[in-house]
Amino acid sequence: MNDAAAGPLRHHNLPLTAIRGFAALWVVGHHLQFELGLIGYRALGWLFRPGYVAVDIFFVLSGFVITAVHRDLTRTGLRDFFLRRIFRLYPLHLFVLAVILGLWLWSEARYGAHDPTEKLRALPIVILLLQPYLIHGLTWNTVSWSIGVELLCYALFPLVIGGLRRLELVGAALVLLMMAAIERHVHSEMVWGWPAVARGLAGFGLGMAVQQMTVLLRPPRPRTASLIEVAALLGILLALLGGTLRIIPLLAAALIWGLAAERGVIARGLGAGWCVWLGRISFSVYLIHPTLIDLAFVWLPPQRLGLGHAADGLVWTLIVLSLLLGMATMSWAWVEEPARRFGVRLAKRRARA
Repeated sequence: MNDAAAGPLRHHNLPLTAIRGFAALWVVGHHLQFELGLIGYRALGWLFRPGYVAVDIFFVLSGFVITAVHRDLTRTGLRDFFLRRIFRLYPLHLFVLAVILGLWLWSEARYGAHDPTEKLRALPIVILLLQPYLIHGLTWNTVSWSIGVELLCYALFPLVIGGLRRLELVGAALVLLMMAAIERHVHSEMVWGWPAVARGLAGFGLGMAVQQMTVLLRPPRPRTASLIEVAALLGILLALLGGTLRIIPLLAAALIWGLAAERGVIARGLGAGWCVWLGRISFSVYLIHPTLIDLAFVWLPPQRLGLGHAADGLVWTLIVLSLLLGMATMSWAWVEEPARRFGVRLAKRRARA
């Protein structure tokens, strides 16, 4: 293996951590725009309405990072691999779900009202993250569907990585082109059933293929990395303006490739402390935000601010974002990060044993 090419992810890659945060905020913007649009606030709709595409970017980034970190995975390391993955995803998922259930019970007891999509018989399925496969509809903490698909990607990863890492340049390029074609073909907004599963598998597979190419190619020089990053970002912006959303995950894959080398101008900017902090809390932001947005609309609707139509929407959005970032920071520090570290320690302890 070319260690110079694989090196960027053998340590904590700050730019790739940071873009997770911006992708999470794009999803938040998508849901904020949807709710605000129902009552007449449509500012920057062209930017935030397509925010669901950020979930596809998550899948591409996840496939890239998992392949970089675990490309040498063998049968003896499978138990440790899955221990780390489970403790990375499940504790925060269960914590947020417990909070939502508590709110559901409180609302039921006090008002006799609750969200009709949240049915107790569906709760065991959601706890196990099987809702993308068994429930064709919206249910408890809708965004957690992607974690269920992510787990499927993890389960398939050991079956694929052995063959992928043996590919030479031509074979890896063909796989990359095939995954790019599939990703473009299965693009959708669906969050359940085969379309949702296909979104995850295609994006994750594309990320794996891009990472294999980075191993086989020399890391781009600083100027080349900057050109790749800027071209990819401009391409994403033009795709948003032109409505060609299908190509955004492909452009994001190119951006990830450029950022992974940590040599370009955008990569250096994303290494700033606040960008890295945003990336670290991104999973908490992603899982918490739908519930917080719903509660904010019930307890403090924008119209109640009384500042004028445009000002109400802007100020309310800033309030919600401030609360979200604060709550996500706490859940990351108290739940997500301790659980992740425990999984790492447990895996290392088993490896030593």
